[in-house]
Amino acid sequence: MELRRSRPSRHLAQVLVAMLALLCVVLAGRGAYDAGVTGVGYARSPGQLASDRRLHQDFEKIRREFVTTVPPGSRVIIDPPLQHLWLQRFSEFTALAGGTLVTDRREADFQASLVKRETSVGPRYGVELKAVD
Repeated sequence: MELRRSRPSRHLAQVLVAMLALLCVVLAGRGAYDAGVTGVGYARSPGQLASDRRLHQDFEKIRREFVTTVPPGSRVIIDPPLQHLWLQRFSEFTALAGGTLVTDRREADFQASLVKRETSVGPRYGVELKAVD
């Protein structure tokens, strides 16, 4: 009886597959851990969950307004400049509406401004979209 030796490339492939499987398990575990921590945080602070829901509702309302007001191909300037979260959202909403974000007011077709109003349950947000002359 003769023993066959397997090729080194086969062993290398097996090791790479095992490492890839381990990486997938680690990433899935990390996602499960993050979801659990978030859930515990919401359970400990129900007010935060309500606040996050209101913010999500405001995001959706603003997104719909962008889509209905800004025609595809329009150029939008955000004025006054916004902080990171809202700048990112306004940029996304402009892109989803088929528009382009510009920094020069002379190139803009629309001006987008964040409107913040204080309510008894906390801040609520909206957008003011004006055509630029």
